[in-house]
Amino acid sequence: MRASDIAKALGRRGGRARDKRLSAAEKRRIASLGGQARLQSLRAARRIADNFRYVAVLSELRGQPNVRRLKTFAGRLPGIYPAGS
Repeated sequence: MRASDIAKALGRRGGRARDKRLSAAEKRRIASLGGQARLQSLRAARRIADNFRYVAVLSELRGQPNVRRLKTFAGRLPGIYPAGS
């Protein structure tokens, strides 16, 4: 018998003991917490993927600017900065 088999057997034994110790309401609460954690993780992954797609589209739309005179772009652009900054 390998060490991993022994660990599995002990883990099952501990899991069954915990199962007997917990009430149905406590088991439901623990399961609900697990479901909430999974849902939060999926939502975060979806937001990250959406952000990457958004950045890709922006960079594609921007492309390389066609700059003919560099003097035109010196300094701050009017109207896009808040007053007093």
